[in-house]
Amino acid sequence: MSSGLRRVAKRVNRALGRQAPPSAPWVVAEAQPAVPEPLETFKLFAIVCAWMESDVIAATVANALAQGCDAVYLVDNDSPDDTVAQAVGAGAILAERFSTERFEEQLRFDIMNRVVADVSASDGSDHIWWLWIDADEFPHGPRGLTVREYLASLDRRYRIVGSRFINHFPDSEPAYLSGFHPLEFQPLCEEHLVRVCKLQHRKHSLQRFDRLGNPIECGLGIHGATSADRPLVETTEAVYLHHFPYRAPDFTRHRLATLCGTDEHGRTRVHDGDTAVDGMVPRFETLEAVYAGEWSRVRNYRFEDDHSVANPKPWSDIAPPEDRVFKRWYSAEALETARNPAS
Repeated sequence: MSSGLRRVAKRVNRALGRQAPPSAPWVVAEAQPAVPEPLETFKLFAIVCAWMESDVIAATVANALAQGCDAVYLVDNDSPDDTVAQAVGAGAILAERFSTERFEEQLRFDIMNRVVADVSASDGSDHIWWLWIDADEFPHGPRGLTVREYLASLDRRYRIVGSRFINHFPDSEPAYLSGFHPLEFQPLCEEHLVRVCKLQHRKHSLQRFDRLGNPIECGLGIHGATSADRPLVETTEAVYLHHFPYRAPDFTRHRLATLCGTDEHGRTRVHDGDTAVDGMVPRFETLEAVYAGEWSRVRNYRFEDDHSVANPKPWSDIAPPEDRVFKRWYSAEALETARNPAS
């Protein structure tokens, strides 16, 4: 039936009082029960897709492992630098490498979903939590917990956990030093909400495979998910997801110019209509305003919403002290030496 005929049929059915009931939402939120029944055992794997992220990917992998992941699987979009070597050196498993001439969001999620399905099917575990992250995203649990510790406390009803999406900005030098958690250098940030679910979690980074349950397929951007189990259930307490698109100025300029600019043949990796355009292109176009701290000129997105213009504040204004704790994989002395190599 054509879309036009479907619209006519809907109008006729409404007129006859035969309107179909609305479909269930994809996810509903339920508070943790007073006496939860957590899973006895589970595995925690991370899946990350990268393109030209050699400055930060080792820290991304290290953070995922510090948060309790048993393994980190990398899907690489044929990075033109040593992203893969850096990731594997930090402990990641290269699951697949694919090549494209332009940014292909649907393709990368098709590949990632396939990797998750294949690994889950072959692993043999009854329950696997999957942590879906981009290469510039650093999650941690609430109340000083690691992601694994938090998941271990949850009632078994939950198969989805939403994320509080915290977007960060540099405001001092150095903007970032490779190998460390970027939060050490960029406490300036803003929280981005979006109406993907009733709790306005911008992303739903944790999704659980159950061997005896229907599969969950992650949606574009890690915003939502689909499953024959509808609605899925998420807890009302989210994890934190820190996003660091701006690192050392020279590297960030080069990466975004390679992504959003044009080469000697006039070609670009992003095009109008791509999902990359609304976020990555404004980031590229207002990059110098970011490093100058001219926030009124910084654009997070092309479309107009509460977060299209940057309005950052200190991380301490976003979350209470107990939620600002994150696990480090390096010593305070190593960080101090990196900040002050001559001392």
